[in-house]
Amino acid sequence: MSVKEEIVAHKKLAESQFVLSIYKNPELVHDYEIEPTTISDLGWRIYYYIARDLINHKKLVALDSIVVESFVKDKGGLVKELYDKNGGWGTVAKGKKMITEKNIESYYADITRYQIALDLIKKGFPIEQNWEQFKDMSIADLNDALEGEIASTFVNSEINEDKVFEIMDGIDEMIDEADKGINSGLPFASDLLNSIQNGQVLGNITMFAGHSGLGKTFMLLTQTIPVALETGEPLMIMANEEDLQKWQRDLLTWTINNVLKGDFKKERFNQGAFTPKERGLITAAKEWISERIEEGLIRFVNFGVFSMDKAIRYIKKYNDFYGVKYFIIDTLKLDNDSNAANSIGDKSWLQLQQNMVKLYNVIKPTAKNCHVLVTYQLNKSQRGRYLSQNDLGMSKNVADVVSSLILMRMAVESEKGEKGLQAKTLDNKIKLMSADRDYFIMFWDKNRQGNTSEQAVVRVDRGRNIVKDLGKVRISQDFN
Repeated sequence: MSVKEEIVAHKKLAESQFVLSIYKNPELVHDYEIEPTTISDLGWRIYYYIARDLINHKKLVALDSIVVESFVKDKGGLVKELYDKNGGWGTVAKGKKMITEKNIESYYADITRYQIALDLIKKGFPIEQNWEQFKDMSIADLNDALEGEIASTFVNSEINEDKVFEIMDGIDEMIDEADKGINSGLPFASDLLNSIQNGQVLGNITMFAGHSGLGKTFMLLTQTIPVALETGEPLMIMANEEDLQKWQRDLLTWTINNVLKGDFKKERFNQGAFTPKERGLITAAKEWISERIEEGLIRFVNFGVFSMDKAIRYIKKYNDFYGVKYFIIDTLKLDNDSNAANSIGDKSWLQLQQNMVKLYNVIKPTAKNCHVLVTYQLNKSQRGRYLSQNDLGMSKNVADVVSSLILMRMAVESEKGEKGLQAKTLDNKIKLMSADRDYFIMFWDKNRQGNTSEQAVVRVDRGRNIVKDLGKVRISQDFN
């Protein structure tokens, strides 16, 4: 048996174990969904197709011979032919006794790993020659090993040498690029935020930090997606908290209230029973978005299990193959695919810090030259009304490599009204915060593109996804 034949055999075994696990516990299909075409064995592919259709469309929570064979009979044609040819329900009944569905994550990983190996063989990578070295590696380890093989090829070549320049080399080109605004990066939707930070400059990381539930994702969406729609700049969102439907609901809500000038609260998506007017607004918003989003403009992936290595692989892939320059990680957390939180105990901050260094080394100007916007949760025990890197708690060094650290909090009642803070607008007018409105005050602890002495005040309506600029304030660091 050749190495390729061995890989195919291992993959088919993993496919059978994976599919049989779904039949034993149908709820697993939602956690480990794959496209049927990923399953190379036609027999197990048809079994998976049947199970997935019954679970997703018929909403069944258990699969037995009666419902499966009734479904197959109704489908007829090739479905029935392949089902009968592969032993029908008898194959499932016998197979379920031989596997443990609790191992589905391992089966799922094996399918992916062997498929990657076959794809790499097809593309000419030396997988067959080094199979003894590669066969027991995880996907992440295989990726690292192959990157190491490629890097070692260039290690002694001029391609990989650090170049030494005279300090004045290319200075005229640099001045011309600066004059054209090439270095400004993608702006935020808020002119006020841009006046302090001057956009999302490539080769840098921007961090939005705030307490849990404050509205970090809300700010991300309102400040980035509208700009992507306007400029046509591709954007990739990597989420590990909010799913795709949540982002879709928020985008529709933003469009209705900010573009169509309607009045719609996003809580209506949870309540349902839309009025004809609401349905019309939602439809109009969907059409407006569809007209502006071309394929590949805004991509979204939800991490069932977060790891920085996984995020980095997505950045490399979508930058190399699709030219994406702007990425979002919402929210930065400990790696949880290796039980990191349990294994490193009270030194979890160290892993976070190391992960941020790894991220920066990939996106910095001398590497991929991308921008990453990261959200992060503030320490629960806030020190005062002036926010700084210290409010990140033990993990404050996680911000060492970021170019801009923006910390957010809600304005308190004493900061509103006649005796409250006076905000200076961009056209030098003085405005106060209304007592019946909500506001975010945004602090820059680090800002390589601007100053850190001023704070931005924006009026927010989190129910309608509206953000309006108010002005700048100066809050003393000893203001508690």
